[in-house]
Order: sequence, then structure tokens, then C-alpha cells
Amino acid sequence: MKSVIPFSKELEFSTKIQEITSISLEREFEVKDLSIEGNLFVTGEYKSHEVSANVLPFSYKIPFTIEVPENLVKESVSLEISDFAYDIEEEKRIKVNIELELNAEVEEKEKIKEEENPKPEMEVDPDEIIRMMESSTEEKQEEIEEEQIEPESTQEEQKLEEVNEKVEEENRAEEEEMILQTVTTEDEYKTYHIHIIKDGENIETICTMYGSNASLLAEYNDVSNIIPGEKLIIPSNDES
Repeated sequence: MKSVIPFSKELEFSTKIQEITSISLEREFEVKDLSIEGNLFVTGEYKSHEVSANVLPFSYKIPFTIEVPENLVKESVSLEISDFAYDIEEEKRIKVNIELELNAEVEEKEKIKEEENPKPEMEVDPDEIIRMMESSTEEKQEEIEEEQIEPESTQEEQKLEEVNEKVEEENRAEEEEMILQTVTTEDEYKTYHIHIIKDGENIETICTMYGSNASLLAEYNDVSNIIPGEKLIIPSNDES
């Protein structure tokens, strides 16, 4: 940013002013959070009588405050005197007119809308997905086990089975949701099945079951050594 700040001040002398023989202007300043504060020093000499050879000194301090924006870069501030003039107003008074030039950098506040600049999608690691699902299932089961009471009748056993079935349904729903949240938006598949490998199953039988192929499963799973109980991610183009 660049700005010119004007100042005007009347200075009262103790005696009559016949002639200003010399005059100078200096400045000092300090940059604070929301302002620049400092002083202007007007000094010089003057004659009080036309025929007198004697000159008298004068010195005045003019304080000033300049308001600045909060995002101003303090280290970049430059404040220089760009213009200085004076006029003798009355016998004992002069008026000084000063201009200060302020130069500084301002940090731009970025306001980017989320829909215009979405966060980049993270690359999916299928093994990590399965580990996260297994961890979630184990935590749910531990919570149920802490609250379980040893059944004393067939009715209590049925209630416990219903609770376990409900937990399993919730876990399956969470697994499906986790898959949808973690796959990239560039993936062409619409549906992801979670298949738990059973005894006697292999890649060929699983591919036949879901109408898939071994190379596609290998993109989402480690199929080098599958064992019963492991979970496979099965991508599909259908909506079911």
C-alpha cells in the first residue's frame, strides 16, 4: 500500500518573527498493531528585527498518529517526508504544512470457498481399509462383552443373540459407509461389497459369485495368500 498523509500545524513563537533564516524537519516513528505513532521535529533560526544581525533558535515537536490495517507487515513500513512548507501567519506565528508518504506491504486475506477449492482426495489403501474395519468391529464387540451378563435362561440367550445380530448389522453398515467415504471420486465403480472368505473358497469361486475377475480384485486386495475369515473388497458397477 502507498498513502500520502498531510499535516498542518500553527507554531507560536515567543517574539516577533521578522525573517526565518533557516528551518528543517525531522521525524521519528514506531509501528504498533493498529497504528504508527511518532513525532515531527521542526527546528531552525529566525530574526526578530530586520536590522538586527542576531538570530534566535526555535524548536517544536509535533506528535502524530496514523491508523493502519491489522494485516500490515510491520517490517515493510517506510515513512518519509515527501513535502514541507511554511508561511508566516502573524508576527509571532508560522503555519507548517507537511506531507508524509507511507509505503508498506499488506498481507492478503485469502477467502476461498470450499466448493470452489475442494480438499484433495486421499489415495486409498485397501489393506488399511480392512484394518480399520476389523478394529471397529473388535471395539464394538469389546463394548458388548463388558456389558454382557451370563444368561440364566433360554429367553436371555435369545435376547443376547438379537443384540449380537444388531451389532453385526451395524458393523456391516459402517463397513459399507467407510468404503464409500474412502474411495476416490475418480473411481468408476458405484458399489463395493465386503466378502468374508469361507472354508473351501478361492479367488476363482469368489469372482464367479460376484461376476468379477482376479485382476480387478488384486487392485483392491492382497490376493497372494487368502485364508478363511479374511475380508475382501469387491467393486461392482451395479447399484444393488
